[in-house]
Amino acid sequence: MKDKNILISVGIIIYIVMSGVDRFVYHIPNIIYIPTAIIGIALILIGFFKNKSK
Repeated sequence: MKDKNILISVGIIIYIVMSGVDRFVYHIPNIIYIPTAIIGIALILIGFFKNKSK
């Protein structure tokens, strides 16, 4: 259960930080933004579905 929460938290933090920086601080090029956002979303989904398989 704790691993699930850590994965979801890390994914949300990555996604929010990238979105905030891109919108308010500096425009991040798509070549960097898209793979990082996909990793954040993947961590959220892995954490969400991790206990479903048990």
